[in-house]
Amino acid sequence: TSLASLSQSQSPPALTTTTNDGKENKPKPSFYKRPLPDACIAFTSPAGKAVFASALQTNGLKSFFSLMEQFTTQSEPAYCGISTLVVVLNALAVDPRQTWKGPWRW
Repeated sequence: TSLASLSQSQSPPALTTTTNDGKENKPKPSFYKRPLPDACIAFTSPAGKAVFASALQTNGLKSFFSLMEQFTTQSEPAYCGISTLVVVLNALAVDPRQTWKGPWRW
């Protein structure tokens, strides 16, 4: 089975509700369960599991476990950079109290 055929997944149906007077309510925009672009493979899909197993067997996950230990989710979409920085610096075991650069000016 090819990875391309394994990665094909169906997006969840849009949820709509009907009010008492028969009007249809459209769902509010959300980042929850957004479909992945075609070029991406869902980690929990059979294709994602196959890629992970292959990388594990070939010693390609050297940094994965230290990153996953520190994983944190962003509280809102605008904080993606801050959340990524926190995960990476924690995975690299950077001591936040250690001065790594002297004072500087503009």
